[in-house]
Parts: sequence; structure tokens; C-alpha cells
Amino acid sequence: MTAGAAVHAPSMAELAEQIAQKMREYNENPNHGDLIGRPDGNPVQIRPAFPDAATFTKRLVEGVQGAGQRYAEGVRAPRANFLERAKASNAAWKNGVQAAVAGDRFAAGLNKVNADEAIETAATLGAQSYAAGVPGRQAKIQRIMTEVAPMMAAAVSAARALPADNDAQREARAIAMIRGARAVGISRRGGK
Repeated sequence: MTAGAAVHAPSMAELAEQIAQKMREYNENPNHGDLIGRPDGNPVQIRPAFPDAATFTKRLVEGVQGAGQRYAEGVRAPRANFLERAKASNAAWKNGVQAAVAGDRFAAGLNKVNADEAIETAATLGAQSYAAGVPGRQAKIQRIMTEVAPMMAAAVSAARALPADNDAQREARAIAMIRGARAVGISRRGGK
């Protein structure tokens, strides 16, 4: 490439077309070089463009199993202040959310969920994480509840102060409790 030559990054639409074309090729030829590499490479074997599902999963699991200590060290010595980075990314987050809404990505993602897998993961790993995670966050929970508990007490007190002589009044109290809890959450997060 010559100095100053324009560089073109393909658009998502262009990439989608290229990916669709490759997928057609792969369907026609399950032994496509992108999928299996070149075992007979000259002079060396060439790996596939991306590992197959079994290889990828095996490598991920092996890597994670031995990396717990490195993970903890990395968390304790971050490359940047995560709060400042998160605050600086606010506009990018908003743009991403708007793009996700425009593309209806939430529903599209849900359509890919395997409910049986999700339930099994939650029942096994989720239970282990939950049982260890809550006691591990005891100080954080207590710190947050120091702010939340008085606000919730005020919300409950306000709802209980409403009359409850008939069904309509009791329903109004229930709605007031829901709205009070919502107001506490918004106030706690600092949103609008």
C-alpha cells in the first residue's frame, strides 16, 4: 500500500454479504479450507480460520480453569479506573442501546436462547454462585442497604398511611407501594 492511500473498512452490510457468501460456500463444501485449515500445508499445516466449536470450547474451559489467580490479580490492579472509563463511555452506551432498540436485538437474542440449557446452567452454576456470592458481597449489601432501608421505610410508611377501607383503596395502596419502591430505586441510582 502506498503512503496516504485510503483505507476502507467494510460496512456491516458489506460484511453481512461476504459472510452470507462464505456460508453458502461452506454449505456446499464442509471441508472448505476456512473450516478445516490445510492439514497438508506446504511446508506447515495451516489451522482453520477460526476453531471449530469443540476446539473453541475446550480451549476456553482449559484457559479459565487455570486463570483464577491471574483474574483476581488483574481485578486488583486494573489498567484504568473502571468507574472513570464507564462514565466516559456513557455516550457510546446510549448509542449502543439505541442501535439495539432500532435493530430489535433484544427479541432477536431471546429467539436464540435454549431454555433447557439456561435452566440447567442456572440450577447448577447459578446456585453455586448465589450461595457464595451473597456472603461475599455482605459489606457491599450492607453499605447499599444503609441508604435504601430508610427510603424503603418511608415508602412503606407512605403507602400504609393511605386508607384501606375498600378494594379500590387497597389497590391504590398496592400501586403506591410499587411506585414508592420504583422511586427509591431511581433515587438510589441517581436517574430521572
